[in-house]
Amino acid sequence: MNKTSKAYGYTMLIILMLGTAVLYYSNLIFTVRLDTLEVFNMSTVQLAAISTIGGIPGAVLSIIVGNILDRKSIKWFVSVSLVLTVACMIIRVFLTSYTGLLVTTVLIGAFLLPIIIVGPKMLGNLFEPEDIPFAAGCFGAAGGIGTTLAFATGPVYPSVQAALGGVAVVGAIVLVAWTIMCKPDNQTKRGPAPEIPKGAFVKVLKSSNMWKTMICGGCAVGTSLIINTSLTQGFAERGYDASGLGTILNVCLIIGGIVSGMVLGKIGTFNIPYLFMCVVGGGLYLAGWLVEPAGSILSILLFALAGLIASATVGVNFTRIPLLHLTKQFGEEMTGAASGMLQTALGIFQFVVPTAVAAVAVMPDGSTNYTLKFILGFVFLVIAGVIGLSIPELGIKGKLAQEAAGKSQK
Repeated sequence: MNKTSKAYGYTMLIILMLGTAVLYYSNLIFTVRLDTLEVFNMSTVQLAAISTIGGIPGAVLSIIVGNILDRKSIKWFVSVSLVLTVACMIIRVFLTSYTGLLVTTVLIGAFLLPIIIVGPKMLGNLFEPEDIPFAAGCFGAAGGIGTTLAFATGPVYPSVQAALGGVAVVGAIVLVAWTIMCKPDNQTKRGPAPEIPKGAFVKVLKSSNMWKTMICGGCAVGTSLIINTSLTQGFAERGYDASGLGTILNVCLIIGGIVSGMVLGKIGTFNIPYLFMCVVGGGLYLAGWLVEPAGSILSILLFALAGLIASATVGVNFTRIPLLHLTKQFGEEMTGAASGMLQTALGIFQFVVPTAVAAVAVMPDGSTNYTLKFILGFVFLVIAGVIGLSIPELGIKGKLAQEAAGKSQK
């Protein structure tokens, strides 16, 4: 890329990161305030539900949205969806019922889908293969940015309603930035986007490597939500205010996601490093919870290390999306549909996994077994790491990437 296109690529990357971050900020703002349960008369299961239900639209609509993004110019479609997002965020500020909050949170999740799904597609369009791991690492860290904003600013707001107003402000910033900066046509680094051949989407649906990537991403995001929805309430029951720990953890997730992208780009392989991130990172999360006393320096250190190491367990799968065409199971022009399928998996897993785990962890006396929740989170990460080994290596030092590079030079 020349300097102009490179600057544009990174500018759009920042906007895409904010678009993803605001979803996590919107969903998790409820969990970081200890007064949420009382103000809206929620149970812990309801809290887990409203903190993750924003992912439900991703489970239902992502494939459709991804197909539209492959076939249409992206600027208008994403701009309209962001206008609707901000409108729902403003309405939510004035609601007082749990049902109203639930409905508007679902709508916000739906209207944010286009800017989230277009992310991996634009990474493949705007960055060269050797730069994709770093760009995808940054994009994958966006969830951590939103979560960090929630933990850092949530307790500072004078009320839950004020916190929801803060979310609306961030959403408005994303809308303005996208509208001003995004180019009006769907361009790639090689020129106009190619035409979509007939039957191309069916090939994406049949791709075994696509489904494996979906499972990896789903298990990883499920664990992330288990931890973030358990941290504040879980440590509070042990007599420790975890808002500071949550901020530290999520800052580490951001730093780790970006650094991991750089490291993966240098290493040139994904699968073995991904297994390491999942197993070691998940083990450190569990160890950080088990350490006594709660909130000790050792506990904080373990969570910080877990955040640094496990930070890219979701992001690596964003890296794989614009490169899956190397497996020849579908064409590069269907990256938007592939991104939509990944988002479908993330939407399903980020709602089903934390909600199901929360339900399983409820004890007969009504209390919550947070240790069980952390153990199950570790198990999901191990599953992701193991399945990731069965995906063909897509890094620049892998056989598929080298073959593609050789052909492009002929």
